[in-house]
Parts: sequence; C-alpha cells; structure tokens
Amino acid sequence: MKTCSTPERKTNRLFYLGFSFLMIIAVLVLSGCAVFGHRRVPRDRFNYNEALAESSREQMLMNIIRLRYLEEPVFLAVSSILTQYVYNAGVEAGGIIDLGGNLDTGSTASVGANLNYEERPTITYLPVEGREFSAHLLSAIPAELIFAAAQEGWDVDILMEIGVQRIGAVENMSFGAIPSPGDIELKTQFQRDLDKFKRFQHVMRLLISLSEVEAFEVRIVEKNGIKERHLEFSEKIPEEFQPMLKELRQLLGLSNGNTFRFTDHLTGIKEDEISIQTRSVLAMMSFLSRGVEVPLEHLNEGRVIDYRFLKSGEGSKKNLIPFRVFWSKQRPDKPFAAVKYQDYWFYIANNDINSKRTLGLIIALFRLQAPSTGGVAPILTLPTG
Repeated sequence: MKTCSTPERKTNRLFYLGFSFLMIIAVLVLSGCAVFGHRRVPRDRFNYNEALAESSREQMLMNIIRLRYLEEPVFLAVSSILTQYVYNAGVEAGGIIDLGGNLDTGSTASVGANLNYEERPTITYLPVEGREFSAHLLSAIPAELIFAAAQEGWDVDILMEIGVQRIGAVENMSFGAIPSPGDIELKTQFQRDLDKFKRFQHVMRLLISLSEVEAFEVRIVEKNGIKERHLEFSEKIPEEFQPMLKELRQLLGLSNGNTFRFTDHLTGIKEDEISIQTRSVLAMMSFLSRGVEVPLEHLNEGRVIDYRFLKSGEGSKKNLIPFRVFWSKQRPDKPFAAVKYQDYWFYIANNDINSKRTLGLIIALFRLQAPSTGGVAPILTLPTG
C-alpha cells in the first residue's frame, strides 16, 4: 500500500523543524548569558583603575590650584567600589498549526529571546582629615626618604628642587604664597626669593654633575645603634671636575674635610656636619602653586599674587619652577590632567614632561606621608550575580 504525503503534513513537518531550530538558538543565546560575568571583570577592573588614577591626578591638581588662590586643600579618598551586575533573560515562543480545520492562516511560529543588562556601582568616599593626617601633611618629610627615593631611581633633580628647603649654607625659594613680612617692598622680596632659587638650582646642577663622576656618595654609618647618613667626598676625581667640587664646597660652606654628617640643625653646626632641611608635603604643594598661571582678570581683581618674576627672562615662556599649569576658557584637547575652577579650565599639557613628572612625584610623596587608615585603599568587589 502506497502512502502519500499531503501538503498539510509537509507544512506541519517544516513548522516543527523551524520551531525547534529557533528554540535551540534561543537556548544558546540565553546560556551565553551565564558566562557574561567573568568577561566583565578584566574590562571593568582596568576601567576603574584608570578612573582612580585620573581622579588622583585631578584632585592633586585642584588642590594645588586652590593653594594658588589662597584656599585650603581638601582631599577625598575612595574607600570602596562595589559593583553589581544584573542580567535579566527570558524566552518567548508561540505558534499556530493548521490541521485542516477552518483556519486560513496556515502554520506559523514565533520565538524570541531578551537580555537586559544593568550595572549598579556603589562608590564610597572618605574625607581625609583629622589630627593625624594634618600632622603628616604639615611635617617635613624625613631626609632619609629623599635619599632612599633618589637611590631607587626617582627624579633626583625634581625631588631635591621641590622637597629640600636648605642644604648647607644654600637656601631654596620660600614655599609660602605670601612673602615673609618685613619693611621692604614686595618687588625686593620677590627678587631676593628669585636669587635664592637660582642659586639653589645651580647647587643642584653641581651635585648632579659631580655624582655622575662619583665625586661623592651618601653612606649609612651606625654608631651606638643609631644609623646616620654621611656625605663623603672621593679623594680622587677627574681633574676637570676639581673646580666644580671647589665651588660646591664654597657654596655649601664646608670645611676641608671629606666626610660630613647630615643634621637638621641650623645653629651650632660643627665642622664635620652639613645641615639639610626638608619640606612638608603641604609646603611642596604651596611651592608648586607658584607655577599655576592665572587669568589676567583674576590678577587685576587681586584674587591672587602676581608671580611674573618666575619667568626666566623677559618675554620668555619658560617657567623656572618644574611645574606649569595653563588656563583656558574651553576644555583643552587631550590634556594630561584638567580641572574646572572659577569658570576656567586649568590643565597640564600632555607634552609637558617636567610637569607630569612633578605631579606624579608629589602624588607619590602624599601617599607615603598620608596615614594608613582602614578602608582608605580602594577595594574593588565585583559580584556578577
């Protein structure tokens, strides 16, 4: 007996095959949702990391600008970052099968899948303040920290220039925004400050040049259980560097000896001692604030002190301080760091290597000096339920 397939049976068979195919696709799509979570971790981890780095630069830049405008700095720490991912998925399927009745529509099928993704970040900020923090912010950084950082490859020139107030008989520029009080006019005070700064920079250049030929080294000497740092000059250095060494000794006010113990005293210094005074982080930030350029209207209104004398020559755009911040009415294109303050954008140019190095250094010193309190370090918790 011969069996023939009717058109209706072929249609129904095709319907079931198509419907099953669509259902398999929907299941595969939804099963893929279960593995979306771990794929988000690498991307979001580095996104949050970059956001934290950028906000740290901007926060430090903002506080330096505040000091330029004679305002107090304010710091906020990211205490925690809690991010939750929510996935809602579903499948919808339906169909009509014509079994030869009164339906005129034929056999139809429909299937659908939907996926909704939602991210719910919770970020906790913690104000960094209190007696302990203020003490760290106002206390001079240990001289040992500067020596250790220099030995680890930090930028010695910038580190000494912004972190040291005095070495031997040579004093650096004042770090305060307002000149020290006195009966002389501001222009004279500014000029004296500028002369100090240029002399200090010259000493730094001598130190760096002589260190490259190993004319001296800093040694740690332990006496009675106490570690001391000594500056020791070599007895044999190239003849062409002898005049530089002689000049350095004269500027620092050193005797004819070869070994000198570092001390933080200003008076009663012995012949075998050399005084070194460091700055606090707040003092360094105040010093760097002199490198912030401000709109002319703010100068004319007397909002800030005019530090035009910091330009190295008339008409020159080079700033003697290793840190320069520009201003603009519009947001600059691709800056290294930019913040909006009093209706103006203040920014560090991306090709300004010295300013970038200096900002990174002051951020690192701030972190080293800041007290370690529970919950201050950023914590990333990424549940992907």
